[in-house]
Amino acid sequence: MGDTLQFRPNPLNIQSETYGDWSVQAIATGLGFQQSNPVASNYSSYAAFTNLQANIQKTDGPLKVFVLAGSYSLAALGQAYIRSSTFTESTFGYMPEAYIALSVTKDWSISLGKLPSMGGLEAAFTYENPNIQRGLLWTQTNSVSRGVQVNYQEGNVSAALSVNDGAYSGVYNWIGGLVNIKTSKTSEFTVSWTGSMSGNSTNTTATPLLQNNSQISNLIYQYTGDRWSVKPYFQYTYIPSNPNIGLYGNSGTVGYAVLTTYHVDPLTNGVAPNRHISIPTRLEYQSSYGNSLNPNLPAGPMYGPGSSAWSATITPTIQSGRTFARVELSFVKTFNPLAGSAFGATGTNNTQTRGMLEVGLLY
Repeated sequence: MGDTLQFRPNPLNIQSETYGDWSVQAIATGLGFQQSNPVASNYSSYAAFTNLQANIQKTDGPLKVFVLAGSYSLAALGQAYIRSSTFTESTFGYMPEAYIALSVTKDWSISLGKLPSMGGLEAAFTYENPNIQRGLLWTQTNSVSRGVQVNYQEGNVSAALSVNDGAYSGVYNWIGGLVNIKTSKTSEFTVSWTGSMSGNSTNTTATPLLQNNSQISNLIYQYTGDRWSVKPYFQYTYIPSNPNIGLYGNSGTVGYAVLTTYHVDPLTNGVAPNRHISIPTRLEYQSSYGNSLNPNLPAGPMYGPGSSAWSATITPTIQSGRTFARVELSFVKTFNPLAGSAFGATGTNNTQTRGMLEVGLLY
């Protein structure tokens, strides 16, 4: 969870000497939005449920369990919107995350199952992030991977090493690692790298060919205070040439982003008051390089070889107890897009503006 929406202490807890301590949380959110220059597969306006989920956790003992079940849609800047029913069935299914975590020692643990992917700053689901939509940089990363992850934490240092199936491909040819260092009570640095070790020709909604054959590097700084949070980060992706799967040239992206939040009602040691108003913003710039040189596939990431884009997003948010509402205004402008790959019915418009309203329950 980000620092603008939080679960409150939950009465749905089960304590058992035999089976351990369990908690159940429910998430229900709905979205309405208007957009300019919709792509050919989209309408100008939408109203839909974005998340109907249950979060089940075993929180004590050496063996912990996490299960997230339900439907979801992942709205992203500059991307076509897909309703939750279609998106859920064509991506990670009705149990998008489910894993066990075994504590081997005080400092070491192992996680196994459907895990949040390594790489990037933003999480998958709308309620987990300060902004309703994921950003331009997030579009080049994965959301959920199946695999095993070894975790280490001692003092101010934590690290993880993962073997997984990348963009949910079913082929376990990705590895990833990250190191996080807390430099003070309010600030931390994270360095991560994750990527494919061999070619994979899978190309689906959940497993885009280019992203699933990429390598992703991130450098992230996070400052989190009672009034302000500031999170700048740098991302570099590389997609190597692989003629055996139809990639006839190298390509990739370079991106910069800064996410900020101003808490009108300040946090106290990271915990929001019962009524909490906050104003998150996000600014991004991303460019692509190279060319896959395959006429049957996207010629490169983003909006084609040599394309770039910037985005601006603001998301005023109010949470009162277990309910929340937030509005969002976002703008994306592309530069040098490949003909037909930008916005509008013919893909020839270079800008898109969206106005959104999301309301929800975090129980």
